[in-house]
Amino acid sequence: MPGAELENTAAIPRLTVDETGSDGGVAVAGVGVAAAPVEFVLATAETPPVAVAAARPRSRGTLPMVGMFVLMLIAGLYFGRAVLMPVLFGIVMAVVLTPIVDKLSRFGIPEPVAAALVMLTMVGSLVLVIEVLVIPAWDVLAELPVQVQNLLAELLRWVRSFRFGSLIAPHDTTDLTKQAAAQGLNITGALLQIAQGLVVSVVSAMVLAYFLLSSGDMFLTKLVRVLPIFRDKVRAVTVVRTVQRDVATYFASVAMINTGLGIGVTLLTWGFGLPMPWFWGALVALLNFVPYIGAGTSALLLLLAGMAFTDSTSQALLLVTCFVGITFVEGQLINPMLVGKRLALNHTVVFVALLFWGWLWGVGGMLLAVPLLIIMKKFADQTPGWEAVAEFLAR
Repeated sequence: MPGAELENTAAIPRLTVDETGSDGGVAVAGVGVAAAPVEFVLATAETPPVAVAAARPRSRGTLPMVGMFVLMLIAGLYFGRAVLMPVLFGIVMAVVLTPIVDKLSRFGIPEPVAAALVMLTMVGSLVLVIEVLVIPAWDVLAELPVQVQNLLAELLRWVRSFRFGSLIAPHDTTDLTKQAAAQGLNITGALLQIAQGLVVSVVSAMVLAYFLLSSGDMFLTKLVRVLPIFRDKVRAVTVVRTVQRDVATYFASVAMINTGLGIGVTLLTWGFGLPMPWFWGALVALLNFVPYIGAGTSALLLLLAGMAFTDSTSQALLLVTCFVGITFVEGQLINPMLVGKRLALNHTVVFVALLFWGWLWGVGGMLLAVPLLIIMKKFADQTPGWEAVAEFLAR
C-alpha cells in the first residue's frame, strides 16, 4: 500500500506514515513504532489548546444611533427650554439653599417655615436688584446709542489717521448716528424681551425651589428606598450630601468675591467721576457670576460709560485698564485662594459650556452652565466609573 501524507495544520509539521512494515507496525519518519495507534501519528492531543477570546463584532449601527440620540437630546432641550430651564433653576437653587434650611431646622424651625423664610429673603433680594439695577438701567440704555455713535466716531478718526484710512472710513457720520440709534432701540427691545423671559423663569424656579426645600429629605429617602443594594444606598446619600455641601460652598465663595469686586468697581467709578457708582458696582458684581463673558461685557459697558461721563477717551481707557487689573487680581489670586482646587473647573470646559448653553437657552443657559458643571463634577468625583469625566472637568 503506498504511503499516505497526513497534515496537521494547527501546529504539527507534515508527517509521512508508512504502513508497509512486516509486523504490522507503523513507521513515522523512518522510525518503527510497534502497534502505534493512528492518534499518535496525528498527535492532536499533544497540541495545547489556544484560548481565543471571542471578539464580539461591533455593530455598525451603534455610532449612528448615538449620534441620533445626541441630536434628539439637544433638540429636546431646545424646544423644551420653557419648561426645563425653570426646573433646572429650581433644582440648582434648592441645592444651594438646602444647607441654610438645614441650619434653620436645627434651631427648631419647621422645614416649611424655614424654606418660606429663605425664599422670602430671595424675593427681597430680587426686588432690591430690580430697584438698584433695572430702573437706573433705562437711563443708561437711553443714552447708549449716543455713546455707541461716539465710540464709532473715535474709531473712524483713528482709522483715518493712517495713510489709506480715508478710503475705508467715511467722513460723514450722519448715517452712522441713525444706525446707532436704531441699533440702540433694537438692543433695548431685545433686553426687555430677555428680562421678561427671565422673570417668568425665576418666579417658576422659586416656587419649585420652595417645594423642594420644604419637603426636606423626602426625595432622598425615596431614592434610598428604591435602590436594591445597601452599598448603593450609602453611595447615594454620600453623593447627594457632598454635592449640596460643595455647591453651596462654591456659591458662597463666589458671592463673597463678587461682592468685593462690586465694592472695588464702585470706588473706581466714583474716583473717575461716573454718576451712580453703586449702579456700576452692582452691575459688575451680578455679571461676574457668568465667567469670562460677564467680565468682557462689564469692560465694554465701563468703556461706554467712561466715554460718556469722563473728559477724554484716554480717561475712559484708563478706567477700563484699572478694571482689567482688578479682575486679573480677582481671577488669578483671590478666586483660587477662596474657591480652591477642589472646586476648580477646567477653563476650556467652562468656556465651551458657556457657548453651548448660551446658544441653547440664551442668558438663562449661560447662568446655568457653571452650576451644572459643578454638580456634574461633584457627582463624577463620588461615583465609580465616572473618574474620566471628573478628570476632564477638573482644572
